[in-house]
Amino acid sequence: MITLLGKICDKLGISASFLNRHNSPSLKVHNEAKIEQVTINKGLSYSEAKDLIVSVVDQRLGSFKNEAKEIFKERTEEFKMLLYAKIKDLPQEEMAKLREPDTQIALLEAANISGRKQNNELRNLLANLVVNRIKNDKTGKEELKNIVYNEAITTVSKLTIDQLKIITLCYLSKYTTYGGIVSWDTFQKYLNTHIKPFVSFKNTNAEFQHIEYAGCGSIGISSWNLVDIYRQQYSFLFFNLIEKPKIDDLILPETIKGEILRLDQTEDKYFVRVRNKSDLEKFFKDKELEQESLTKFLSLYDQSIKNTNDVREKIQKETDIGKALIDIWEKSNISHLSLTSVGIAIGACYFEQIVGEKINIDIWIN
Repeated sequence: MITLLGKICDKLGISASFLNRHNSPSLKVHNEAKIEQVTINKGLSYSEAKDLIVSVVDQRLGSFKNEAKEIFKERTEEFKMLLYAKIKDLPQEEMAKLREPDTQIALLEAANISGRKQNNELRNLLANLVVNRIKNDKTGKEELKNIVYNEAITTVSKLTIDQLKIITLCYLSKYTTYGGIVSWDTFQKYLNTHIKPFVSFKNTNAEFQHIEYAGCGSIGISSWNLVDIYRQQYSFLFFNLIEKPKIDDLILPETIKGEILRLDQTEDKYFVRVRNKSDLEKFFKDKELEQESLTKFLSLYDQSIKNTNDVREKIQKETDIGKALIDIWEKSNISHLSLTSVGIAIGACYFEQIVGEKINIDIWIN
Protein backbone atom coordinates (compact mmCIF):
# COMPACT_ATOMS: atom_id res chain seq x y z
CA MET A 1 0.00 0.00 0.00
CA ILE A 2 1.49 3.31 -1.02
CA THR A 3 1.52 5.88 1.82
CA LEU A 4 0.60 9.52 1.43
CA LEU A 5 4.23 10.44 1.91
CA GLY A 6 5.15 7.95 -0.78
CA LYS A 7 2.77 9.66 -3.18
CA ILE A 8 4.21 13.04 -2.35
CA CYS A 9 7.73 11.80 -2.79
CA ASP A 10 6.84 10.11 -6.10
CA LYS A 11 5.92 13.56 -7.33
CA LEU A 12 9.16 15.00 -6.04
CA GLY A 13 11.24 12.20 -7.52
CA ILE A 14 12.70 10.80 -4.30
CA SER A 15 13.68 7.14 -4.33
CA ALA A 16 12.27 4.69 -1.78
CA SER A 17 15.73 3.88 -0.42
CA PHE A 18 16.08 7.52 0.56
CA LEU A 19 12.78 7.48 2.48
CA ASN A 20 13.90 4.60 4.66
CA ARG A 21 16.78 6.58 6.13
CA HIS A 22 15.24 8.27 9.19
CA ASN A 23 18.08 8.53 11.62
CA SER A 24 20.13 11.46 10.33
CA PRO A 25 18.32 14.58 9.11
CA SER A 26 21.53 15.91 7.64
CA LEU A 27 22.59 12.71 5.88
CA LYS A 28 24.29 13.01 2.50
CA VAL A 29 22.19 11.54 -0.27
CA HIS A 30 24.28 12.19 -3.36
CA ASN A 31 25.14 8.52 -3.90
CA GLU A 32 22.01 6.97 -2.46
CA ALA A 33 19.14 8.77 -4.13
CA LYS A 34 18.37 10.85 -7.15
CA ILE A 35 16.38 13.98 -6.44
CA GLU A 36 15.02 15.66 -9.53
CA GLN A 37 14.95 19.43 -9.84
CA VAL A 38 11.63 20.72 -8.52
CA THR A 39 10.43 24.26 -9.12
CA ILE A 40 7.92 25.57 -6.60
CA ASN A 41 5.87 28.31 -8.20
CA LYS A 42 3.43 28.97 -5.37
CA GLY A 43 3.17 28.86 -1.62
CA LEU A 44 1.46 26.32 0.57
CA SER A 45 -1.81 27.09 2.36
CA TYR A 46 -2.23 26.36 6.05
CA SER A 47 -4.60 23.41 5.40
CA GLU A 48 -2.21 21.99 2.80
CA ALA A 49 0.69 22.37 5.21
CA LYS A 50 -1.27 20.50 7.93
CA ASP A 51 -2.05 17.66 5.53
CA LEU A 52 1.60 17.44 4.55
CA ILE A 53 2.69 17.35 8.21
CA VAL A 54 0.23 14.49 8.88
CA SER A 55 1.52 12.50 5.92
CA VAL A 56 5.12 12.87 7.08
CA VAL A 57 4.68 12.45 10.83
CA ASP A 58 2.46 9.36 10.68
CA GLN A 59 4.98 7.31 8.68
CA ARG A 60 6.42 5.47 11.68
CA LEU A 61 3.13 4.26 13.20
CA GLY A 62 3.38 0.92 11.44
CA SER A 63 6.71 0.20 13.15
CA PHE A 64 5.11 -0.20 16.57
CA LYS A 65 2.83 -2.82 18.09
CA ASN A 66 -0.21 -2.68 20.38
CA GLU A 67 0.22 -0.34 23.36
CA ALA A 68 3.51 1.11 22.11
CA LYS A 69 1.77 2.12 18.89
CA GLU A 70 -0.97 3.95 20.80
CA ILE A 71 1.55 5.74 23.00
CA PHE A 72 3.64 6.76 20.00
CA LYS A 73 0.52 7.97 18.19
CA GLU A 74 -0.66 9.99 21.20
CA ARG A 75 2.71 11.72 21.56
CA THR A 76 3.07 12.49 17.88
CA GLU A 77 -0.47 13.88 17.86
CA GLU A 78 0.62 16.30 20.59
CA PHE A 79 3.65 17.19 18.46
CA LYS A 80 1.45 17.86 15.43
CA MET A 81 -0.88 20.09 17.45
CA LEU A 82 2.12 22.13 18.64
CA LEU A 83 3.42 22.40 15.11
CA TYR A 84 0.04 23.44 13.68
CA ALA A 85 -0.16 26.31 16.17
CA LYS A 86 3.39 27.47 15.41
CA ILE A 87 3.11 27.47 11.60
CA LYS A 88 -0.34 29.04 11.48
CA ASP A 89 0.93 32.59 10.95
CA LEU A 90 3.80 31.70 8.61
CA PRO A 91 3.60 33.13 5.07
CA GLN A 92 2.56 30.58 2.45
CA GLU A 93 6.00 30.89 0.86
CA GLU A 94 7.62 29.67 4.07
CA MET A 95 5.11 26.85 4.56
CA ALA A 96 5.97 25.73 1.02
CA LYS A 97 9.40 24.73 2.32
CA LEU A 98 7.66 21.70 3.84
CA ARG A 99 7.74 20.26 0.33
CA GLU A 100 11.54 20.13 0.43
CA PRO A 101 12.94 16.59 1.01
CA ASP A 102 15.51 17.78 3.57
CA THR A 103 12.84 19.70 5.51
CA GLN A 104 10.58 16.62 5.55
CA ILE A 105 13.38 14.44 6.90
CA ALA A 106 14.04 17.01 9.66
CA LEU A 107 10.30 16.98 10.44
CA LEU A 108 10.21 13.19 10.48
CA GLU A 109 13.21 13.04 12.83
CA ALA A 110 11.56 15.52 15.21
CA ALA A 111 8.32 13.49 15.12
CA ASN A 112 10.18 10.26 15.84
CA ILE A 113 11.90 11.80 18.86
CA SER A 114 8.59 13.25 20.08
CA GLY A 115 6.95 9.83 19.83
CA ARG A 116 9.75 8.14 21.75
CA LYS A 117 10.07 10.68 24.56
CA GLN A 118 7.50 11.45 27.25
CA ASN A 119 8.91 14.94 27.96
CA ASN A 120 6.46 17.66 26.85
CA GLU A 121 9.07 20.38 27.21
CA LEU A 122 11.34 18.52 24.81
CA ARG A 123 8.44 18.03 22.39
CA ASN A 124 7.77 21.76 22.37
CA LEU A 125 11.45 22.47 21.76
CA LEU A 126 11.46 20.09 18.79
CA ALA A 127 8.46 21.87 17.28
CA ASN A 128 10.22 25.22 17.74
CA LEU A 129 13.36 23.90 16.08
CA VAL A 130 11.36 22.63 13.10
CA VAL A 131 9.71 26.04 12.69
CA ASN A 132 13.07 27.81 12.96
CA ARG A 133 14.42 25.34 10.40
CA ILE A 134 11.59 26.36 8.03
CA LYS A 135 12.04 30.09 8.64
CA ASN A 136 15.80 30.00 8.12
CA ASP A 137 15.76 27.99 4.90
CA LYS A 138 16.17 30.82 2.41
CA THR A 139 16.99 28.87 -0.71
CA GLY A 140 15.84 25.28 -0.22
CA LYS A 141 19.46 24.15 -0.41
CA GLU A 142 21.57 22.57 2.33
CA GLU A 143 23.16 25.73 3.65
CA LEU A 144 24.87 26.10 7.02
CA LYS A 145 21.75 27.07 8.97
CA ASN A 146 19.83 24.14 7.55
CA ILE A 147 22.58 21.77 8.64
CA VAL A 148 22.79 23.34 12.11
CA TYR A 149 19.03 23.08 12.72
CA ASN A 150 18.96 19.53 11.37
CA GLU A 151 21.70 18.55 13.80
CA ALA A 152 20.03 20.47 16.64
CA ILE A 153 16.81 18.47 16.12
CA THR A 154 18.73 15.21 16.34
CA THR A 155 20.87 16.37 19.27
CA VAL A 156 18.12 17.48 21.68
CA SER A 157 17.07 13.85 22.10
CA LYS A 158 20.42 13.30 23.83
CA LEU A 159 20.03 16.17 26.32
CA THR A 160 18.40 16.45 29.73
CA ILE A 161 16.51 19.52 30.91
CA ASP A 162 19.45 20.36 33.20
CA GLN A 163 21.80 20.26 30.23
CA LEU A 164 19.45 22.51 28.25
CA LYS A 165 19.58 25.00 31.12
CA ILE A 166 23.38 24.91 31.21
CA ILE A 167 23.64 25.46 27.46
CA THR A 168 21.14 28.33 27.54
CA LEU A 169 22.75 30.03 30.53
CA CYS A 170 26.15 29.79 28.85
CA TYR A 171 24.70 31.19 25.63
CA LEU A 172 22.99 34.14 27.31
CA SER A 173 25.95 35.07 29.48
CA LYS A 174 28.86 34.56 27.10
CA TYR A 175 27.39 35.22 23.66
CA THR A 176 24.70 37.89 24.08
CA THR A 177 24.26 41.46 25.30
CA TYR A 178 20.79 42.64 26.28
CA GLY A 179 19.92 46.07 24.87
CA GLY A 180 17.00 46.53 27.25
CA ILE A 181 19.33 47.20 30.20
CA VAL A 182 19.25 50.98 30.65
CA SER A 183 19.31 51.23 34.46
CA TRP A 184 20.03 49.18 37.56
CA ASP A 185 16.33 48.30 37.85
CA THR A 186 16.25 46.92 34.30
CA PHE A 187 19.43 44.94 35.01
CA GLN A 188 17.75 43.36 38.05
CA LYS A 189 14.66 42.62 35.95
CA TYR A 190 16.87 41.06 33.27
CA LEU A 191 18.46 38.72 35.80
CA ASN A 192 15.07 37.70 37.21
CA THR A 193 13.30 37.14 33.88
CA HIS A 194 16.07 36.07 31.48
CA ILE A 195 18.67 34.38 33.67
CA LYS A 196 16.87 32.99 36.73
CA PRO A 197 14.93 30.25 34.82
CA PHE A 198 18.26 28.61 33.89
CA VAL A 199 20.27 28.97 37.10
CA SER A 200 19.03 25.87 38.94
CA PHE A 201 20.52 22.69 37.45
CA LYS A 202 22.33 19.53 38.46
CA ASN A 203 25.96 20.61 38.74
CA THR A 204 28.09 17.54 38.09
CA ASN A 205 31.03 16.86 35.81
CA ALA A 206 28.92 14.25 34.03
CA GLU A 207 26.38 16.88 32.92
CA PHE A 208 29.09 19.00 31.32
CA GLN A 209 30.90 16.03 29.83
CA HIS A 210 27.67 14.89 28.18
CA ILE A 211 27.12 18.35 26.67
CA GLU A 212 30.57 17.95 25.12
CA TYR A 213 29.80 14.40 23.98
CA ALA A 214 26.53 15.55 22.34
CA GLY A 215 28.44 18.07 20.25
CA CYS A 216 26.95 21.19 21.86
CA GLY A 217 30.15 22.56 23.36
CA SER A 218 33.63 21.93 24.63
CA ILE A 219 35.26 22.25 28.04
CA GLY A 220 38.54 24.16 27.76
CA ILE A 221 41.42 24.96 30.08
CA SER A 222 40.82 28.69 29.89
CA SER A 223 37.82 30.27 31.60
CA TRP A 224 35.70 33.39 31.31
CA ASN A 225 34.60 35.49 34.27
CA LEU A 226 30.91 36.43 34.43
CA VAL A 227 31.58 39.45 36.65
CA ASP A 228 34.11 40.78 34.13
CA ILE A 229 31.62 40.24 31.33
CA TYR A 230 28.94 42.28 33.11
CA ARG A 231 31.52 44.90 34.06
CA GLN A 232 32.54 45.31 30.42
CA GLN A 233 29.11 45.01 28.78
CA TYR A 234 27.21 47.23 31.23
CA SER A 235 29.95 49.52 32.51
CA PHE A 236 27.54 52.42 33.15
CA LEU A 237 25.96 50.39 35.98
CA PHE A 238 29.27 50.24 37.83
CA PHE A 239 30.59 53.70 37.01
CA ASN A 240 32.12 56.14 39.49
CA LEU A 241 31.48 59.78 38.65
CA ILE A 242 34.46 61.67 37.23
CA GLU A 243 35.56 64.87 38.95
CA LYS A 244 34.82 67.94 36.83
CA PRO A 245 38.40 69.31 36.75
CA LYS A 246 39.65 66.04 35.22
CA ILE A 247 37.21 66.43 32.32
CA ASP A 248 37.95 70.13 31.94
CA ASP A 249 41.68 69.40 31.66
CA LEU A 250 41.02 67.34 28.52
CA ILE A 251 39.75 70.42 26.64
CA LEU A 252 36.95 68.51 24.93
CA PRO A 253 34.74 70.33 22.38
CA GLU A 254 31.49 71.51 23.95
CA THR A 255 29.48 69.56 21.36
CA ILE A 256 31.04 66.30 22.54
CA LYS A 257 30.50 67.19 26.19
CA GLY A 258 26.85 67.89 25.49
CA GLU A 259 26.34 64.54 23.78
CA ILE A 260 28.05 62.10 26.13
CA LEU A 261 28.50 63.84 29.49
CA ARG A 262 26.03 64.76 32.20
CA LEU A 263 27.06 66.95 35.11
CA ASP A 264 25.87 66.04 38.58
CA GLN A 265 25.38 69.50 40.06
CA THR A 266 25.32 68.19 43.63
CA GLU A 267 28.71 66.51 43.49
CA ASP A 268 30.13 68.60 40.64
CA LYS A 269 31.12 65.41 38.85
CA TYR A 270 30.46 63.98 35.40
CA PHE A 271 28.66 60.82 34.36
CA VAL A 272 29.56 59.41 30.92
CA ARG A 273 26.34 58.62 29.05
CA VAL A 274 27.42 55.49 27.21
CA ARG A 275 26.82 51.82 27.97
CA ASN A 276 30.45 50.68 27.80
CA LYS A 277 33.90 51.41 26.38
CA SER A 278 33.07 49.78 23.06
CA ASP A 279 30.14 52.17 22.55
CA LEU A 280 32.37 55.06 23.56
CA GLU A 281 34.97 54.11 20.96
CA LYS A 282 32.26 53.87 18.30
CA PHE A 283 31.04 57.34 19.25
CA PHE A 284 34.50 58.83 18.84
CA LYS A 285 35.17 57.01 15.58
CA ASP A 286 33.46 59.66 13.46
CA LYS A 287 34.50 62.62 15.62
CA GLU A 288 37.50 64.76 14.74
CA LEU A 289 39.18 64.50 18.11
CA GLU A 290 42.94 64.56 18.40
CA GLN A 291 44.46 61.24 19.44
CA GLU A 292 46.01 62.53 22.64
CA SER A 293 42.68 63.79 24.01
CA LEU A 294 40.96 60.56 22.94
CA THR A 295 43.56 58.36 24.64
CA LYS A 296 43.34 60.38 27.85
CA PHE A 297 39.55 60.26 27.86
CA LEU A 298 39.42 56.49 27.33
CA SER A 299 41.99 56.00 30.08
CA LEU A 300 39.97 58.20 32.45
CA TYR A 301 36.84 56.23 31.57
CA ASP A 302 38.53 52.89 32.33
CA GLN A 303 39.77 54.16 35.70
CA SER A 304 36.26 55.28 36.66
CA ILE A 305 34.67 51.81 36.39
CA LYS A 306 34.51 49.93 39.69
CA ASN A 307 37.04 47.13 40.05
CA THR A 308 35.99 43.49 39.66
CA ASN A 309 35.65 42.83 43.40
CA ASP A 310 33.37 45.84 43.88
CA VAL A 311 31.24 44.80 40.91
CA ARG A 312 30.95 41.26 42.28
CA GLU A 313 29.88 42.57 45.68
CA LYS A 314 27.27 44.90 44.19
CA ILE A 315 25.72 42.13 42.09
CA GLN A 316 25.71 39.68 45.00
CA LYS A 317 24.16 42.10 47.49
CA GLU A 318 21.81 44.17 45.35
CA THR A 319 20.14 41.56 43.11
CA ASP A 320 17.90 38.62 43.94
CA ILE A 321 19.92 35.93 42.22
CA GLY A 322 23.37 37.53 42.05
CA LYS A 323 24.95 35.38 44.76
CA ALA A 324 23.58 32.10 43.35
CA LEU A 325 24.58 33.09 39.83
CA ILE A 326 28.16 33.98 40.71
CA ASP A 327 28.48 30.84 42.86
CA ILE A 328 27.65 28.77 39.78
CA TRP A 329 30.51 30.35 37.86
CA GLU A 330 32.95 29.77 40.66
CA LYS A 331 31.86 26.20 41.48
CA SER A 332 31.03 24.62 38.12
CA ASN A 333 32.55 24.04 34.69
CA ILE A 334 30.30 26.58 33.00
CA SER A 335 33.12 29.15 33.06
CA HIS A 336 35.15 26.73 30.89
CA LEU A 337 32.29 25.92 28.48
CA SER A 338 32.27 27.18 24.89
CA LEU A 339 29.34 26.36 22.63
CA THR A 340 29.29 25.00 19.10
CA SER A 341 26.89 26.32 16.43
CA VAL A 342 24.49 23.50 17.35
CA GLY A 343 24.69 24.47 21.04
CA ILE A 344 23.97 28.10 20.16
CA ALA A 345 20.93 27.15 18.06
CA ILE A 346 19.56 24.96 20.87
CA GLY A 347 20.27 27.58 23.55
CA ALA A 348 18.58 30.36 21.58
CA CYS A 349 15.54 28.18 20.84
CA TYR A 350 15.16 26.97 24.44
CA PHE A 351 15.46 30.55 25.71
CA GLU A 352 12.69 31.63 23.34
CA GLN A 353 10.51 28.76 24.55
CA ILE A 354 10.96 29.52 28.25
CA VAL A 355 11.15 33.33 28.27
CA GLY A 356 9.09 34.16 25.19
CA GLU A 357 11.64 36.47 23.56
CA LYS A 358 13.50 35.72 20.36
CA ILE A 359 17.24 36.14 19.74
CA ASN A 360 18.56 36.33 16.19
CA ILE A 361 21.46 33.89 15.82
CA ASP A 362 22.68 35.32 12.51
CA ILE A 363 25.72 36.85 14.25
CA TRP A 364 27.09 33.39 15.10
CA ILE A 365 25.67 31.28 12.27
CA ASN A 366 25.82 32.82 8.79
